[in-house]
Amino acid sequence: MTEKPIQKISNQIPSKLSDDDWSQVRETIVMLNLATAQIEYSMSDGDESIDVLAESFTSMSEGIGAISKAVQSFARYSNIDPILHKEVTEHCDQLSGEIQKSIIAFQFYDKLVQRLSHVRNSMTSLTDLIGDEQTLNSAEAWKKLQADVRNAYTMEEDKEMFDAILSGKPIIDVLHEMVTKKHTAAATEEDIELF
Repeated sequence: MTEKPIQKISNQIPSKLSDDDWSQVRETIVMLNLATAQIEYSMSDGDESIDVLAESFTSMSEGIGAISKAVQSFARYSNIDPILHKEVTEHCDQLSGEIQKSIIAFQFYDKLVQRLSHVRNSMTSLTDLIGDEQTLNSAEAWKKLQADVRNAYTMEEDKEMFDAILSGKPIIDVLHEMVTKKHTAAATEEDIELF
């Protein structure tokens, strides 16, 4: 397993503030750095676990495929009980289908990592902004930060959430709307028949 590089994380603390000086800006930067480090560390832990799971599912899928081929071969060249052959084949097909569903379910992890990456990058940009006295009180710098954060989103639902929160909607209401919309979309997808 290869080690993934740690993304650029800001560690900017205004240099003219010593450890003995107290400032809400300095304390905010320290807390943002802590949160950013925790996100990065959690993402690296998750990557390792997902890599192990992906390798395991790939190995299981290959094993089931080999068993299925062996059963087909046995059926051709020996007097295998047709009921046993059918039963083993059905179990292989069922396990293969379950593995495929599990692999599809792992797609949540891609979205999770993408969102956490956006949060980490946003917090790093925020740390840079508030750590610089020239940008801290600049309305233009804050607008640029917000535009950069929104433009980094690739999923439409993340842009919707961003817009709603920046427009002043309460976070709890926005989250409720997003979860409801997600459940409605999932229910609609389940109603679609595939042939």
